[in-house]
Amino acid sequence: MKRLLLLAAAFGYMVLLIEAIRAAVAWWQGELAQPGWADIALIALLPGLAWIWWRYISPFGRACPKCALPPEPGKGQ
Repeated sequence: MKRLLLLAAAFGYMVLLIEAIRAAVAWWQGELAQPGWADIALIALLPGLAWIWWRYISPFGRACPKCALPPEPGKGQ
């Protein structure tokens, strides 16, 4: 049950992120002459959603605790 809830939350997060990016791109290109409240809310949520993705989901935004570091020079040799 826990895994199912986690998958549902991840799916909901990705839908929000993709829709926020879509709304931001449409607004930037001038396709949204009169943005609705949902588009404005998605554009406002975009920085927070992007930060969550970069900090917790992206492989580029976090240090890999399982990755082996190269040996330090002069130690262990």
